[in-house]
Amino acid sequence: MKKNSPLYIFIFIILISVVFGVAISAVHFLTLPMLKKNESLHRNRIISQAFMLDVADDTPEAYQKIIDKKIEIDTVRAGNETLEIFIHKENGNIGFAFDGMGFWEPISGIIVLNSDLEKIINLKVLEQKETPGLGARIEEQWFTDQFKGLNIKWEANQDQRVIIGSTSSSDKSNVVDAITGASQTSMALMKMLNEDLQKFKTISQRYRG
Repeated sequence: MKKNSPLYIFIFIILISVVFGVAISAVHFLTLPMLKKNESLHRNRIISQAFMLDVADDTPEAYQKIIDKKIEIDTVRAGNETLEIFIHKENGNIGFAFDGMGFWEPISGIIVLNSDLEKIINLKVLEQKETPGLGARIEEQWFTDQFKGLNIKWEANQDQRVIIGSTSSSDKSNVVDAITGASQTSMALMKMLNEDLQKFKTISQRYRG
């Protein structure tokens, strides 16, 4: 068969595609356990940071040990959806996983409330793929630290319990500054937080007193 014939070129392309396809699949399956381990480490690190746990070492085992010791994790039904709930076994602080669509990609994280559910203790972003230098700044400490001690206006409209950005209200106790140049990401984060706070409200009575 001539190397410049259409049939030869077609068979060559098919063989190359098969070889590289098999190689890519093999690499994917071989690295899958490592990827899952890294995902678990990242998740446990974020939970530990959200609850401000004192972790002995920056190792998967240390994070898993402190979470097993300090945090109770449960999944509960909230209306037609579910929420992953985290409860500090000693001080009663309660957190839950939030998620939603950002400007470009989904955003997820952990928000922790104090035991009487009136204030935010901490907020940490678990995953985001927003624009570097703009929306991606939602995971920077200067931004997330704004949520520490923030009031939750349970009596307000569902979309106004936590406000990111400007407001005409004189009461700023539930307001944090938006990220300059990333108003769409800021609005998306505010929307998902308020939606998941509403979900949490439907099951919050079981955690009061």
